[in-house]
Amino acid sequence: MSQNATLSQDTDHHNPPRTEAAFLAGSAGIVVNMVALALCDAAGIETARGGLLKLVRQCVGFDTPGPIGQQAFHFGVGLLMALAYAYMFEPRLRGNDLRKGLLYAAFVWILNAAFVLPVTGEGFAGGRHISLAGMVLFGVAHTLFFAILGVGYGRLVRAPKRS
Repeated sequence: MSQNATLSQDTDHHNPPRTEAAFLAGSAGIVVNMVALALCDAAGIETARGGLLKLVRQCVGFDTPGPIGQQAFHFGVGLLMALAYAYMFEPRLRGNDLRKGLLYAAFVWILNAAFVLPVTGEGFAGGRHISLAGMVLFGVAHTLFFAILGVGYGRLVRAPKRS
């Protein structure tokens, strides 16, 4: 996509700008992700969470925030990932919106499982401290976010003109 086409997409009045679409689709995905993780907690299944916050805390040297701060961090990171998807990944990925979301999910999962969690002492995919069920359910919750992001973002940026 040329730079002019990219710029015109953000000012096109027929569709929401990429930033707005990323925030809307990303917010929906984050809410579903957080509900899925809360359901795992309610079922007594620990999932790999907080690895990035733990890594940031180790690098920057601040204490882990309480539960509300952790949720705010989670939401903020989700929105940043949605923006990265809209501006860096989605334009370069091929296929339908679901495939694009799933490819982005795989990339981020590998980065988290193979780098973030091992660096924070959790082992590959958090396997040092969580069960296989916890790893699988984390993967499901993670993938839900990215699938909703990919499909929602795609539909929003191609939506018919709003009144």
